[in-house]
Amino acid sequence: MNGVHLQQYADDILLNLLKEDNREAFDVIYMRYWEQLYFYLVKAIRDTAEAEDILQEVFVSLWKRRGNLHHIDSLYTYLYSCVRYGGFRYIRQEMKKDRFHQSWQALFTDREELLERQLAANELALLVNREIDNLPLKMREVFLLSRKEDLSYKEIAHKLNISDKTVKKQISNALKYLHLKLNV
Repeated sequence: MNGVHLQQYADDILLNLLKEDNREAFDVIYMRYWEQLYFYLVKAIRDTAEAEDILQEVFVSLWKRRGNLHHIDSLYTYLYSCVRYGGFRYIRQEMKKDRFHQSWQALFTDREELLERQLAANELALLVNREIDNLPLKMREVFLLSRKEDLSYKEIAHKLNISDKTVKKQISNALKYLHLKLNV
């Protein structure tokens, strides 16, 4: 039989000939379905080059598995199922790539934001320390004991031999001063 005569045969006959290693039957199947499958796939995945690759894989697989196609009742349904599966696999891979790219981008964005925050915090700490250095001596001493050494008002009062109210007033004044100077 030659390929011209095979074009007239129904799918089930072509499938049986394909199972018997008939290359011409394969060529007729390819010519009969390639364009339909291609447009179906391009519409689904919106990537012409990838659609061609998926179709290539489907037809190569059909040829390689030609001896094990006994379970196929409808060639049309089988080919569309293979193409649909290939399209799903492609879409799933693209989604994974997209999630990977989003995660990668978020990682660098988060890292950049973290660095920016760290730089801003360092800069603020320098400004605060500079303004603390400008506080009057006794006020600075009370404030540093409170904030840097975490002493209570009572502990500071005892250590400096001053009243709790004086400690409270000095810290309050220091905070007001820093607030004004730093516009916080």
